[in-house]
Amino acid sequence: MAKYYVGIDVGGTSAKIGLVNEKGEIERKEQVQTLKSQDWHEIIDEFIRPVRAWFDEKIDIVGIGLGAPGFFNKNTGCLHNCENIPGLINAPFVEYMKQQFPVPVYADNDATCAAIGEHIFGAGRKYTDYLMVTVGTGIGGGLILNDKVYRGRDGYAGELGHVIAVPDGKRCTCGNKGCIESYASATSIIERVRDGIKKGYITKSYADVKPEEINAKIVWDKARAGCQYSKDAIDSAARYLGMFLGGIVNLLNIQAIIIGGGVAVEADFIERIKYFTCQSAWHTFTQNLDVVAAELKNNAGIIGAASLVLEAQK
Repeated sequence: MAKYYVGIDVGGTSAKIGLVNEKGEIERKEQVQTLKSQDWHEIIDEFIRPVRAWFDEKIDIVGIGLGAPGFFNKNTGCLHNCENIPGLINAPFVEYMKQQFPVPVYADNDATCAAIGEHIFGAGRKYTDYLMVTVGTGIGGGLILNDKVYRGRDGYAGELGHVIAVPDGKRCTCGNKGCIESYASATSIIERVRDGIKKGYITKSYADVKPEEINAKIVWDKARAGCQYSKDAIDSAARYLGMFLGGIVNLLNIQAIIIGGGVAVEADFIERIKYFTCQSAWHTFTQNLDVVAAELKNNAGIIGAASLVLEAQK
């Protein structure tokens, strides 16, 4: 009988829940709303509703993994500083889920889940030491060192987005100034274009779209169509991120950097990140450094969360 793993990819707006087979393929997928509730039981009950149905079908489920956008404390088993879903902060939802199902339940930060998923099923299979970087609304990270996920003392390791890259720089959503997330995320690229429109030096290129409707895909489409302002915004993000990552390469002497998130399909962006990484790190450390796109792409959240079960079984 085939065995399956459940992956729950939690987002601020919705959660994607998948039934993953032993090859890392998603055989079933559901999407449910993330309730805006302060009662964490209500939020979690909505997430696990499809899982109950799969158990009722007598599917052989080995375990359940949940990835969320926040700091997951491995000692307390709770999320801390989960800004998009405040109802889950400090909630003992892992223990609650363990009471609901007769299988092990695990949780972790979503970027750490992505790193594990790539290690087992994706671009990280051939590496023992690499950094996973997710570039989207924010910037996240996960570390695989010595063929194992590195979580640090409390489980928070890999939180790249809020490392200061520019002292006294732009105000970040976290309250600090100069976080790399403020300079190299997809959000920062969009904001740079909107700022250009507001100041009046970007005119014709974006005449067909309202500033509030601009998203990362539109910026990349404009860049491919020859818009220099769009190219500059993207290149600026690549430069900040590449130079930032060069310091990490010097620190850890890793084999690879795997870039995930919505920008992972943009080969030119990844090549520019590699260029600036190699510019700022020691040449000795970058001669054999791979900077590659994640392979799991849109399925990274579900497969990564499900991979928590496989990681725990090693």
